[in-house]
Amino acid sequence: MFEMFSQNFWQLITNTRYFFYLANPYETMFPDMNVPRYVSEMFPVFIFLAFIENLIRFFSGKSILRLNDSIASISSGLVQDCFRIHIRSLEVFCYCLVFEHFRLTTLPWNSLATWLYCFLLVDFGFYWAHRLAHEINFIWAIHQAHHSGEDFTLVAALRQAVLQPFTAWITYVPMAVIGIPPQTFLVHLQLTELYMLWIHTEAIKSLGYLELIFNCPSHHRVHHARNRKYIDKNYGALFIFWDKLFDTYQDEDPQEPPVYGLVHPVESYDPFYLQFHTWITMYHNIRHTPGIWNKFCIPFKGPGWSPGKPRLGYIDEIPDIKQPVEYWNPKISFWKKVYAICHTVIIVIFYHELSTKSNQLTQLNIFLGVVCILATFTTIGSWLENKEKAIRMELVRCAVFLMFEKYLIPLTSVKEMDTSYQSSIIWTFRMTYMISIMICTLYEFIRMVIHLFDHLKWQLKQTKLHVN
Repeated sequence: MFEMFSQNFWQLITNTRYFFYLANPYETMFPDMNVPRYVSEMFPVFIFLAFIENLIRFFSGKSILRLNDSIASISSGLVQDCFRIHIRSLEVFCYCLVFEHFRLTTLPWNSLATWLYCFLLVDFGFYWAHRLAHEINFIWAIHQAHHSGEDFTLVAALRQAVLQPFTAWITYVPMAVIGIPPQTFLVHLQLTELYMLWIHTEAIKSLGYLELIFNCPSHHRVHHARNRKYIDKNYGALFIFWDKLFDTYQDEDPQEPPVYGLVHPVESYDPFYLQFHTWITMYHNIRHTPGIWNKFCIPFKGPGWSPGKPRLGYIDEIPDIKQPVEYWNPKISFWKKVYAICHTVIIVIFYHELSTKSNQLTQLNIFLGVVCILATFTTIGSWLENKEKAIRMELVRCAVFLMFEKYLIPLTSVKEMDTSYQSSIIWTFRMTYMISIMICTLYEFIRMVIHLFDHLKWQLKQTKLHVN
């Protein structure tokens, strides 16, 4: 057992290089779509890197991860991944359709030239997919969720847009037409995703001459900033020269530190609101804009456009950054923070079981599992916002989980699993939710008693005033 653990651990450490696109072409060539899940395999390494990043932030005098912003990022990432349980990647699904029916030729999967063509074209496709996501309003309404985080950390990279895959495939399908095999595309798509994770950090200041060619953390800090001079810059994935070529490049200015988040910051940790609030704004803009043509243009021009303005709007209308910058950060008690952390960890484990064993589960198991994940992050979002209804929502959620546990617990009871692991996970789930019900019930009872006493004190005071 120790030997197997050592072997797996060493393989994991060796494969950390995939985060930096340091892959041997010949080890990442496959004859079919049975391609390793590089992103999932690297998740333990990602957690370790996030821990190291926090240590660096702490010892350099910066604040460590904000709990609320980090949980909101994790929730957005898991909500997006819930839609990937059956379809590994919508981009790959669309790519395969075009490859099967419209390709002009077929390039060999085991060719170094094919691998290198795909390597360059995926990066080029990413640049344009990313740029369109900022310059077309309805795609920005999807993509803005990724930019809503006000902390720039590795964990913030998990804050993904749920509907992004529905538009991102458009710039990749020309590769399918020229015959690049889907498995080659899937390899490079995953390696690009991994590369994009580690550049979400403030822990690395500068990488010197590497920044002339490669997209580095300083470039991506600019991209995520809402400072006026940094808006709509640095769209690249691995290479930064696309931005220099198409005039969207901007250096990080030491005299103007990036301030992160949306131009109009959103004050919510609800994953649904974070994902879809911009659609509501766009609907109201369409409704109140005069002229049918102008209404039609709103979804397809830039987010800052309105009648009489250039396609992308006026940069001068971007709000100035007011110093010192104050981020929305509702205060909650220590025990509520511990509670939120515990349930976030539990639901991450729950999702891992759901996604890795989906082939052995019924459709009802999967559906209820996804609903459970969505409900958890919705209530935890209200919890982090310190809303009064959050306790009652959480009480209902935990009670419903235990009521339907016979459909949910099978996630940890499928075949080919270690029995002791099954037992420990099942016991942990049940005990966590039972204790949570007790805590929420006690809290509600105490709150009601306090409210009752306050009401009685008020009535007594009113009675005395009436007597006098």
